Amino acid sequence: MNNSVNNQNGVYYMPTKSKKSYKPFEKKDTVFVLFTVIASFLMVDFAAFHGFRAGFTIAYFVLFAVTSAYLWKKESKSNVFSLICGALSLAGAVTFLLFDNELVNTIMLFLVFGLYGFYTLGISNTYRRARGSFRSLLDLFESVLIEPFSGVEEVFGSAKETSKKNRSFINSIIGVAIAVPFLAIIIPLLMKSDAAFESLIERVIKNIGVYLLELGIALAATPFLFSFLFSKKEASITKTTLSDKKLRFLAPTVSISFLCVIALTYAVYLLSQLAYFFSAFKGILPADYHYTASAFARRGFYEMFAVCVINVLIISAVGAVTKRESGRVSPVIKALSLFITMFSLLLIIIAMQKMKLNISIYGLSSNRVLVTAFMIMVLVTLAFFIVHIFVPKISYLQPIIIICSAFFIALSFANIDARCAEYNVEAYKSGKIEMLDTVTIRRSSDSAIPYLLELAKGDDETLANSARNQLVMYVKNTAELDFDKEGRVKADSKIYDFRRYNYSRITAMNGVCDYFDSLDENEKASVQKMLAMYNNYTYVDEEDCFYDYSNDKFEIRYYYNPKTGNYDKIKKNTW
Repeated sequence: MNNSVNNQNGVYYMPTKSKKSYKPFEKKDTVFVLFTVIASFLMVDFAAFHGFRAGFTIAYFVLFAVTSAYLWKKESKSNVFSLICGALSLAGAVTFLLFDNELVNTIMLFLVFGLYGFYTLGISNTYRRARGSFRSLLDLFESVLIEPFSGVEEVFGSAKETSKKNRSFINSIIGVAIAVPFLAIIIPLLMKSDAAFESLIERVIKNIGVYLLELGIALAATPFLFSFLFSKKEASITKTTLSDKKLRFLAPTVSISFLCVIALTYAVYLLSQLAYFFSAFKGILPADYHYTASAFARRGFYEMFAVCVINVLIISAVGAVTKRESGRVSPVIKALSLFITMFSLLLIIIAMQKMKLNISIYGLSSNRVLVTAFMIMVLVTLAFFIVHIFVPKISYLQPIIIICSAFFIALSFANIDARCAEYNVEAYKSGKIEMLDTVTIRRSSDSAIPYLLELAKGDDETLANSARNQLVMYVKNTAELDFDKEGRVKADSKIYDFRRYNYSRITAMNGVCDYFDSLDENEKASVQKMLAMYNNYTYVDEEDCFYDYSNDKFEIRYYYNPKTGNYDKIKKNTW
């Protein structure tokens, strides 16, 4: 294909593609590349490779400090919201040091980095959309998931230009290379002079393969992390705020029709509920309708919660993309949005009553507490939506994020599993609940183990035996604990690594070790019998029952008999 061009003078020339130019790093950029490598390595080694415990808390604080030092500017228009998000993210990171509920920590991990994203947007002044509306979530999405990847080329290009114009970085690498032979002589001498230093170096050499892997992962992640920071630093000068009008592409009539269908469906649902209150509508119910209190408490609960979340998304999306007439929202859209919001409020209230009934029957669990917490957050969100419907100028996203984040972090600091175990034990003793599930206490998290120890030491013989059996299961299912040949519990030294430190876990393990050491001879014999069963039959159900499937004709179960301290055999024909 001929790309030549004929100009007015009849001269032909070949157009050349302009080469993209990159701005060399400033001295500050070069220094913070090294700090970013350190932050990446700490996040990989301290957090990812050591269980997201104390190591994550330390690594995140370092990352937060590096980010703040690199992006902070005196002239930055950081608002209070961004600073609060930063403070909340630090508070959330501390919970990994204290508690070890996997579900809570997983949610907290996303929350911490979400708050971190809002903090970086604020201190770098790189919001492109209105900060108080639903649309600012798009800024967070672009900032965290798009810019780190799209900006990698810019980072490498700037690094290349820097290496051409500034030899200091290359000279630094040469200096490090020259120092290596000298270290080969100095380090052995220092090892011979001090036992502590010798132990440190031997540990490093022993795990050199792991450290090299971690360093490789950190170096691979550094360009993306630094691209995230570098794009904020550069964008603060060039980016301009996007107009909200570009996002409003949907005609009001489309939104009204859509909301009408949703609202009509909810109206029919409300009408069907009359079957519970008026005999004229009871024909709607199934002929064999009969639910126990517990079944009624569970039925439809999670579906109601899901509908409320969907409604929040619907109202937010419609408000964000619908065109406005003369700059105002259509009164019909306001009315329909209000109806859907009020319907959602009703569902949340019904769901909370169902949960209250469920808790009165079965007691507390971390899942029930978390779901209740999320329902409260939805109530907060709906309340702000109602205000926003009538007063659109009032920002709603920022207070929602602050209130809900602070509430969840405070809930985490309350130590959910410990509080649930404490409530259930006290409720069982007082007669509020009819049964106490020691299996649930054992399976929740290390925070609940002290209450299992309390039951094992208690006067209720049946509960004490059940709790002791669950403590045996806890030891056998915990990687850091095991029984030795003499029946004593020994802890793996790895749990005392400061990066793996977790207050709840250390407290639980130390308590378990002390408990088994304090048993008398008869109790130790009972533990030995259970260990023997555990070693022979690895499948154990939630009733402290061991299964043996070695016989094709019979399914053999061994149930613990607290009177004899033995496991009685029960055969069930499987033909």
